[in-house]
Amino acid sequence: MQLYSKKTDKESSTDSYGTSVKKNDSYGTKWLKDAILSKRSDYAFRSIMVGDPKIRLHEIGIPMDLADLFVPEHVSIYNFKSINLKCNLHLLAKELLIARRNGKLIYVRKENQLEIGDIVYRPLQDGDLILVNRPPSVHQHSLIALSAKLLPVQSVVAINPLNCAPLSGDFDGDCLHGYVPQSIGSRVELGELVSLSHQLLNMQDGRSLVSLTHDSLAAAHLLTSSGVLLNKTEFQQLQMLCVSLSPTPVPSVIKSINPQGPLWTGKQLFGMLLPSGMNFSPDPKLHIKDSEVLACSGGSFWLQNNTSGLFSVLFKQYGGEALEFLSSAQDMLCEFLTMRGLSVSLSDIYLFSDHYSRRKFAEEVNLALDEAEEAFRVTQILLSPNFIPHLKCYDDCDDLSDSYEQSDFVQSNLPIIKSSIMAFKSVFSDLLKMVQQHTPKDNSMMAMINAGSKGSMLKFVQQAACVGLQLPAGKFPFRIPSELTCASWNRHKSLDCDISEGARKRLGGQNSHAVIRNSFIEGLNPLECLLHSISGRANFFSENADVPGTLTKNLMYHLRDIYVAYDGTVRSSYGQQIVQFTYDTAEDIYTDCGQEGEFGAPVGSWAACSISEAAYGALDHPVNVIEDSPLMNLQEVLKCQKGTNSLDHFGLLFLSKNLKKYRYGFEYASLYVQNYLEPMDFSELVNTVMIQYDGGGVQKTKGSPWITHFHISKEMMKRKRLGLRLLVEDLTEHYNAKRDQLNNVIPKVYISKCKCSDDDDCINNQTCCITVVAQDESNSTSTSQLDDLKKRAIPVLLATPVKGFLEFKDVEIQCQRDNELVVKVNMSKHCKSGIFWTTLKKACIGIMGLIDWERSRPGSVYDIFCPCGIDSAWKYFVESLRSKTDDIGRNIHREHLLVVADTLSVSGQFHGLSSQGLKQQRTQLSTSSPFSEACFSRPADTFIKAAKQCSVDNLCGNIDALAWGKEPPAGTSGPFKIMYAGKPHEPVQNENIYGFLHNPEVWGPEKNHMETDSTRTKNASERWSSGNATFNGGTISVEQNYLGAKVGVWDSIIDMRTCLQNMLREYQLDEYVVELDKSRVIEALRFHPRGREKIGVGIRDIKIGQHPSHPGTRCFILVRNDDTTEDVSYKKCVQGAADSISPQLGSHMEKILQTRSFCRDSWR
Repeated sequence: MQLYSKKTDKESSTDSYGTSVKKNDSYGTKWLKDAILSKRSDYAFRSIMVGDPKIRLHEIGIPMDLADLFVPEHVSIYNFKSINLKCNLHLLAKELLIARRNGKLIYVRKENQLEIGDIVYRPLQDGDLILVNRPPSVHQHSLIALSAKLLPVQSVVAINPLNCAPLSGDFDGDCLHGYVPQSIGSRVELGELVSLSHQLLNMQDGRSLVSLTHDSLAAAHLLTSSGVLLNKTEFQQLQMLCVSLSPTPVPSVIKSINPQGPLWTGKQLFGMLLPSGMNFSPDPKLHIKDSEVLACSGGSFWLQNNTSGLFSVLFKQYGGEALEFLSSAQDMLCEFLTMRGLSVSLSDIYLFSDHYSRRKFAEEVNLALDEAEEAFRVTQILLSPNFIPHLKCYDDCDDLSDSYEQSDFVQSNLPIIKSSIMAFKSVFSDLLKMVQQHTPKDNSMMAMINAGSKGSMLKFVQQAACVGLQLPAGKFPFRIPSELTCASWNRHKSLDCDISEGARKRLGGQNSHAVIRNSFIEGLNPLECLLHSISGRANFFSENADVPGTLTKNLMYHLRDIYVAYDGTVRSSYGQQIVQFTYDTAEDIYTDCGQEGEFGAPVGSWAACSISEAAYGALDHPVNVIEDSPLMNLQEVLKCQKGTNSLDHFGLLFLSKNLKKYRYGFEYASLYVQNYLEPMDFSELVNTVMIQYDGGGVQKTKGSPWITHFHISKEMMKRKRLGLRLLVEDLTEHYNAKRDQLNNVIPKVYISKCKCSDDDDCINNQTCCITVVAQDESNSTSTSQLDDLKKRAIPVLLATPVKGFLEFKDVEIQCQRDNELVVKVNMSKHCKSGIFWTTLKKACIGIMGLIDWERSRPGSVYDIFCPCGIDSAWKYFVESLRSKTDDIGRNIHREHLLVVADTLSVSGQFHGLSSQGLKQQRTQLSTSSPFSEACFSRPADTFIKAAKQCSVDNLCGNIDALAWGKEPPAGTSGPFKIMYAGKPHEPVQNENIYGFLHNPEVWGPEKNHMETDSTRTKNASERWSSGNATFNGGTISVEQNYLGAKVGVWDSIIDMRTCLQNMLREYQLDEYVVELDKSRVIEALRFHPRGREKIGVGIRDIKIGQHPSHPGTRCFILVRNDDTTEDVSYKKCVQGAADSISPQLGSHMEKILQTRSFCRDSWR
């Protein structure tokens, strides 16, 4: 077993969790996956899927070229007649059928050769179950068993458009995979586990798996809206498509000025789609009683797919029967939309019919954008310490906007930019409401948006009003001018080329965002088009597209073997470790069999699929530097292990709610907390450092003649709230401590404050001065003393912390989604990870009143586990996982989150969702599973280590057992086989076929009493009134009584042909046939077109011979009573028998004889 490659032995990379992984590990893992874990099947297909609303929800349209896939079927006494009939029809077209008898493959070329106990490989037919999925299968409901329906199409499969939601696909070229089950056990599992009627509700959040969508949802919204009236013709036309048998309701309008007669409302028609006696009232504005829509004025939320939606309630109350109501609703609503019509034109986007109104609307949009940009600037100025003094004179300062745009601090400070963007969006939301107020009620696009079938309000505003804010994935590759026009861009670029590189940053503009004021209907200029393309098209997947697949793999390896045991506990298949004492089941999770979570339920796989689907759904969220990626946030929560670097440990400090009573209280408090905690070195205060020679000072103080002057910015001292005297004391204390630590390697110095007259800044009171004089303790030269100052003393002094705490790094102010300011404190390398939160709480004693400690918390599970224990860490993990999945837009059931949390913490501490975490957890639980761990990662190293330790793997997992041909231990089922204990099949002897063919009763199908195998076929067909069959690759529908008789006649003709062929093969040349065979040839001769001429004066004998014109073939030679001979072609006898039944049967026999003719059988 080769699991590594010599070429890549020393190559390594880093995985998404920061651990080093050799590239040959990926080779070994791929080999295991391809050679051992993967299962291949010849009975599968891949095809493009198309939509067909006329196909039922539980069906899939199969083209004829895929109908040749075989389905094995066991022949028993219960289905012998029906299978025999199907096989006979198949032989009419293919003339070959594969079967298995006593473990060996046989080829059936003749009708009625099947026996009880055979396994027949018949072609696909209507009603056969097929397992379909659209890769990637991100959750369990993406695997659905649908019933085959053969269609006269080619190369594509068809599904109902309502089935697109669970498959996560559409009809723009998506491919569908299909698998034909090959055993009774697999067919039973498909029908009982993954058929559409057995997974009506989404296990992730309880929504209905299929519901109204697109056209049908828009039609339902329009039908139930006020003012929809239908006359008698329209109402009855649509009523025919309703599955409900309720009587026609009384018209709402009996008499009116309208000459059309009585009128019915759309709500009355919609009520006929519901089952009788249904009551539904999720909202005071919506009331349905006894299947009658009494009130409906709260929008279309109840028609959409949500946990409280109409069809979710229908599936919970009526189970599989609700599929018929949904299918009927789709047919009727699509017909209603066809009758009513719904088209979109430019007038729906232009909004107004005259140019004046449109111009006034554009002015209002520009004013709204001005207000949003104003809020953006105010927030930036407020959060920027450099511009707080300007805030008081903001209204009188004309060039303030230019000054703040030139600030590098504002451009590089991500928290300030985030807060400013949130302020812009808050004002921009008012613009959305304004556009909605100006939109006419008959706007088609707004109708689809209100129905929830297409688009969103933001997309509509971008088309009709303005494109708005544009955020790139990182930053724009160039600085953007304040005005997005081509002239401004050209002027900006020309100035950029003329100035030096150092002054380029002061040119103006920014590269973090852009605001496009034009709309799509008005058109974008080239610069706006470029900015929109960068921000709108290049920030969806980025480099994180492989993260969901990695998370899915890790989740499945951790959770797929977690199940509900017989005692009600949740256990792992490995060692039967108890994960939960009881499974916490949500009250609204039901199937057709009752409440989920029953014994044997794979709750671990359910939980993994729920999180996996949310991870793939996060790819739809745009990624930019302003907003945190919900996918990466989810990945960080699932890490839940000790970070590999200091940046993985941080704490969030929420501000006290008491600050609300102060104007800008949260803003000033956040700045104060940041200033208090953020570490600051002495070098950040120093503007210049000078060393001067003072010879006189040497004689008086016995110090070095070299005096060092540190010029400190007074403005920075004032902003950081530092005093000069305290600063001198801190420098002296820290320097002496450092000197003692280094064993007096650095010189002893005297630090003091003084007034420096040699510097212009000091004279102008812009800086203050601190002097440092080294003590001359040895008779060193002046040059060596200068070197000690430059290389030893000054670097130590500049690195001295003068404010804050060394244990922290990068104290940031962040703005939450609810516009709340939070201080994020990152851990530095000077602090141990286990005591980080305790150190932070001690550091905040001086600012205790500014912080809300009930909500403040560490930022990782590990930092909570160390000081608070496993219970607090478990609660934090569950709430964090809930929060991150909610940010993605997925409302996952709590029991799934609990299973994930309990599985990762089953050993008493949280282990990360990685291969290393899985190994550590199973080591602590004393569980040996080298094969499972090798399949996860590093197979070569894992197998070698297991071999050295003589480890044993009992193959307790599902994948482990299946890979080695064992029954999977999950679930409550066991192996079952079909056992036959009856008597072997004994076919009835055939009657004389020639007498049967000449029997006049053959023309009456109901009088055919021939005691052959075809009689059983006929009797079986008489039990069916009608049915479908495959013939020449197509589907035909026939009356079974007529079909049975015709098949019986056809069997007799085939028997005659086979009998004559066997005679020609078995007898030697010039050998006379026996009397029994002689009579059979004479009977067949009656159907020869020249039979009387061939018989002549009478037949004395019949022998096997050759015609002179065809020396290589055999034929029957008739020896007449007058010693003359005549050759006879058996094919003409068979053809004449077929022609005597019907011309169609004769034509078909002629084709068979021509296409399947062999040289040795071509006798005349």
